[in-house]
Amino acid sequence: MIALVDCNNFYASCERVFQPSLENKPIIVLSNNDGCAVARSNEAKALGIKMGAPYFEIKHICDKHRVNVFSSNYTLYGNMSKRVMNTLQQFAPRQEIYSIDECFLDLAGMQDLTEHGQKIRKTVKQWTGIPVGVGIAKTKVLAKFANHLAKKYPFLNGVCNLEELGESRTNKAMQIVGVEEIWGVGRKIAEKLKNMGIKTVYELKTANPKHMSKIFSVNIERIVYELNGTQCMELEEYQEPNKQIISSRSFGKAVQDKDTLISALTYHTENISKKLRKQNLFARQMLIFAHTNRFKDNYFSRTVNIVFPVALDSFRYMAKYLDNAVTEIYRPGIEFKKAGIIINEIVGNESETRDLFDNVNIRKDSLLPTLEYIKRQFGKKSICLAAAKLSDSWIMNQELTSKHYTTDIEDIIYVH
Repeated sequence: MIALVDCNNFYASCERVFQPSLENKPIIVLSNNDGCAVARSNEAKALGIKMGAPYFEIKHICDKHRVNVFSSNYTLYGNMSKRVMNTLQQFAPRQEIYSIDECFLDLAGMQDLTEHGQKIRKTVKQWTGIPVGVGIAKTKVLAKFANHLAKKYPFLNGVCNLEELGESRTNKAMQIVGVEEIWGVGRKIAEKLKNMGIKTVYELKTANPKHMSKIFSVNIERIVYELNGTQCMELEEYQEPNKQIISSRSFGKAVQDKDTLISALTYHTENISKKLRKQNLFARQMLIFAHTNRFKDNYFSRTVNIVFPVALDSFRYMAKYLDNAVTEIYRPGIEFKKAGIIINEIVGNESETRDLFDNVNIRKDSLLPTLEYIKRQFGKKSICLAAAKLSDSWIMNQELTSKHYTTDIEDIIYVH
């Protein structure tokens, strides 16, 4: 038996934890540069605010109904996610963290699963303040479907155990839920399935799995088997190292000068370095890119590929290549809207030789542990490369960001 635990309206719920007065009030959280709605509370959904709606188009609704609007506070959301996942760890011998706000738990051999699900909900809410829904079933796909039911039907009280619900009632639920709600069925696949006459979850369940494999892929075949209770997708406790790492961001306002471009890319270099070191990985090359607004005339894009003489994980060493790269990218008068760095060729630290003909030399930076210690002790901005301070005009527009309640000593809530 498998449980899928999913945080309810996660970003909005994180904001409510530290501002209880927002309970039962509409909330939306905006994307980078306050562009569009990426999270909505149930109250905001009831007002007709759609996921991905541009803020300038829904601002009149927000003003009229006093919707609480926040810029994305990824530092807060990431820390709250870690707290939720650490709490969930104690409820099962095995856990697969699937995303920032959901994970699978192995409940094999446990008794009273519905009661166990209620205990999960109560504990996570009490310890972190985040409400969650729990779906329980024999397979991962069914557990995701059960979680959908748990959130949709209040009488389930946030926990849906398909074994307890029974096959007959489960099939009835499948007959009224659209196939697009199934995990692994994207928009294009859902459209193709509907054109074939497969419009509901039940119709997909009763389809011929081998026929589905020929038309789509083996993944759809597995989904059909899983809907019928045959487990095809195991829990993945071990996460494979990234094959590609990207750090990029749209600018708060268009960038026209070289120093600002270097400053932005220096930030991304440090971010890339942090991601590499977290997984004990090293980069053999780095792709640097910048482009103008895609939706305006005279679109301009430029990329520069840098091959390192040795594999690196240090932003200090990587940053030395930025100046020449920006010189190749930069053009006077061009208004750059976005820039970033992509790492494609990544090697691990376990061996410096990948095969007989490919010797990998790795250069380690003995100063990095000291720099990381300083940042942990005195804050992320306490020490950085000088190039990062050339300009801050590229920083995203996040005028509505809440405080970093859990990660910044200055933002800790005082209780008098």
